[in-house]
Amino acid sequence: MQASEPGNSVYLQIGVWYDQERGDIHVTARGVHGFHTTVRSDPKSKRGHPNLFDKLARCLRDAGAPHPKIDETNE
Repeated sequence: MQASEPGNSVYLQIGVWYDQERGDIHVTARGVHGFHTTVRSDPKSKRGHPNLFDKLARCLRDAGAPHPKIDETNE
């Protein structure tokens, strides 16, 4: 973890992967104890955040990693 020069922001090194069986994207942060969460595309889900899910899915796709289906019309 690294703070910005003025100290207003913190930069995290994160890991992201897609769990095809469950349909969610996992997010962890290196060096931050207990930081592991999931993001789902369903806005009604407790973990639902369609916008973030789509952005992370594109990051996975662009890196050549397994990813959920992406709606290409919204790019």
